[in-house]
Amino acid sequence: MANFNFIQMADPQVGMFDRFSGMDPEAAEFLRKNGLNVKDAPKSEGLKQDRANLTTAIEQIKEIDPAFVVVCGDMVDTAGDENEIALIRETLGAYGADTPVHWVPGNHDIGVNNLIPDSESTAKYRSEFGADYYSFNHGESKFIILNSVLLDRPQNMLDEHKTQMDFLGDTLQSRESKDSEHVVAFMHHPLFLNNAEEEDVDFDWAPSPPNQPNGYWTIPLERRTPVVKLLREANVQTVFAGHWHRNHEASDNGLDVVVTSALGYPLGDDPSGYRVVNIADGELKHQYREL
Repeated sequence: MANFNFIQMADPQVGMFDRFSGMDPEAAEFLRKNGLNVKDAPKSEGLKQDRANLTTAIEQIKEIDPAFVVVCGDMVDTAGDENEIALIRETLGAYGADTPVHWVPGNHDIGVNNLIPDSESTAKYRSEFGADYYSFNHGESKFIILNSVLLDRPQNMLDEHKTQMDFLGDTLQSRESKDSEHVVAFMHHPLFLNNAEEEDVDFDWAPSPPNQPNGYWTIPLERRTPVVKLLREANVQTVFAGHWHRNHEASDNGLDVVVTSALGYPLGDDPSGYRVVNIADGELKHQYREL
């Protein structure tokens, strides 16, 4: 059995510190009442805090010496923003020259108006970060990257949604997957926050942001159900995600969804950080580390 560590992080969301700083106190309080832990802070200058978080994370990760890093989406706050993308390339992108960095699309990376992907936004994402769903192997385990933004809002790309579902089914049913020690999935949106059968409604402890549909933080039940079915049939036990900007774990009949707080701007009580995942002696364990 192969023993190794890898890093899972989510939501560097370069540019968010700037967008949320210097906010009108009434606006900040309104967001806090809607479950978003916005901090009162003076207006920041450019991407200074984003750069500090990324630099600190890389310094810490180098000491861990992981086999690879997976970034579970929202690399940037504004899709296509040249300055935000440049900072990601200068930091995590440069680190990727020595250690593989795998990108997962988030709604701020690939969605039009940060929500719905279309062919143009997807092509732009692919030109910047590569494929939006794929798999790779390490040791005796298989790892699957999924485009959860497409699962969440596929209406402009129904053919592509079907193609991704076919890819997931074919990958999970392959002899290679069946012979793997672990099969682990990564996506931006959590599949669920409480259980796999939860409806598309808000929990009191997880309200959707203002002006967003109920169930904003998770994949809608209609499209979640077939994904969960495929994962269970293949005995996938762990799905890592982000999007909620706080730590959270949910388990349903052997399927664990692990949500990791933001490397960038957190929206809960958890500090900025990343997750260290260890696969050793047939077991998968993980621990969150703050910057």
